[in-house]
Amino acid sequence: MGRGIKSYHPFILLLYYVLGITGFMLYQHPIFLSVGVLLIICFILLLNLSAELKKWGWMIFTMSLFIFIFTPLFNRKGNHILFYFMDRQIMLEAIIQGSMIALTLIGIMSIFITFNHLMTSDKFLFLFSTILPQWALLTMLSMRFVPLLKQRLNQMKEIQELKGVSLKQGTIKGRARNGMLLLQMLLTSALEESIQSADSMTARGYGIKKRTTYHAYSMQLKDWLAFMFLLVMGFLMFLGWWLGDGVLQLLPILEQVGLDGREYAYLTVWILLIGFPIGIEGNEVIKWKYLQQKI
Repeated sequence: MGRGIKSYHPFILLLYYVLGITGFMLYQHPIFLSVGVLLIICFILLLNLSAELKKWGWMIFTMSLFIFIFTPLFNRKGNHILFYFMDRQIMLEAIIQGSMIALTLIGIMSIFITFNHLMTSDKFLFLFSTILPQWALLTMLSMRFVPLLKQRLNQMKEIQELKGVSLKQGTIKGRARNGMLLLQMLLTSALEESIQSADSMTARGYGIKKRTTYHAYSMQLKDWLAFMFLLVMGFLMFLGWWLGDGVLQLLPILEQVGLDGREYAYLTVWILLIGFPIGIEGNEVIKWKYLQQKI
């Protein structure tokens, strides 16, 4: 069952991710988004997923950088001209908007790094197999087969290079032919394995009766407490967005970026909501340090 945040009920984890992703889309304010991104990075490091962050970080950073650069070039709405670039007006409002879109993208894509670690296939199937068994199974198969096919393709590529079939050398026509050959081999292998998996599942009786689960997930006291906490924080988050707090107005008049009045309270709500798993993991670390001192 794991420890810390991993030991919580799958529904609690799903609720946290739904609220977190929704919050990143609703709270379009540089301070709210920056704080959210920092908390998600801390969460990733607490889960020892620095390797995954390094793996996906370059792609997230590159996409965010493109958005940050190109948004001011194509968005000319605003009242504050900062400078001209190739006879184009670069507006302050467009730069702020580009930074908020980039931070939103970083936050949502970073939170999915932890999602893949916490929401394992059995938890995902536990949540959705009862109401959407075929859709849940198809989703999990897709999530599993994409990295598997990529691994098989790399293995086939290395084997074929030993036989002189390369995608890096030769004419364009020759490399295209070699690529099609690799793709044909990969599809043939995948179809054969899918037929074997389907036969195996049919033999085990999948879909005939109501599916049972190996891990009997049930709501414990801590799950109910976490559910109430997330429910209250989620309600306050939606209330703050509905009242216009945590949303920076760009047009027709640019609002000051600094926080004011109720926004401090809703920033605290946002920190408590996004930092919910950090508190749980931090508590586990403190317990572990305390037990180590007693040994």
